[in-house]
This record gives sequence, structure tokens and C-alpha cells, in this order.
Amino acid sequence: MFVQPKVRLGNKNYTQTELQHLRKRNAQRYNRYVRDKVDSEYTKFYQSTAWRKMRVQVLTRDNYLCQHCLAKGIINDKDLIVHHIVELKQGWSKRLDIDNLETVCVSCHNKI
Repeated sequence: MFVQPKVRLGNKNYTQTELQHLRKRNAQRYNRYVRDKVDSEYTKFYQSTAWRKMRVQVLTRDNYLCQHCLAKGIINDKDLIVHHIVELKQGWSKRLDIDNLETVCVSCHNKI
């Protein structure tokens, strides 16, 4: 008898079938909120020319280095994101304030 191997994700074990169902659900949720633009105000902002120009300015200011890693003495220039210190939902007026933006890597961004 064949037993499907389980995959550990977080603190749960899933079969391949359960994992596919979970991924499908997450994709549907992502499509609804991002691609189908339920949060259209935020989507428009992130696709705007003003944001793209500001993003390049922040990356240049920070020398294309993760500022959190740099504070620990690590030089990391991989997988960079421009992060809003005060999130958009809490401070829409600060969305293009250069002092509210910092360059971080994906790893550090996930810890914030």
C-alpha cells in the first residue's frame, strides 16, 4: 500500500493533495486582493511613476544594501525591497516620504 509522504509547513504536516489545495486557496486569495485589485488604491500606488522613482532614490541612497543587515555588520545586496517604516494603511500621507522608507532584504522584511 502506497502512503503519500507528508510535507512539513510551519507546525503542520500536509500530504501533497492537502498542500496543493492550500496553495490553490492562497493563489485565489492573492488574485482577489492583488490582481483583481480589491485593494486598488494600494495597487495603483505601487504601479505609479512617483513610487517607482522614489523606490530608485531610496535604493540609491542606501547603496543597494539591506540596512538591517548592515546594522549587524553584514553586507547584503540580494533580494532587496523598499520598506515603509510606517505602513501605508497607518500613514497614507507618508507613502512618498523618503524618511519613511528603507531598503531591506526579503529575509529582514519577513522579520519586521
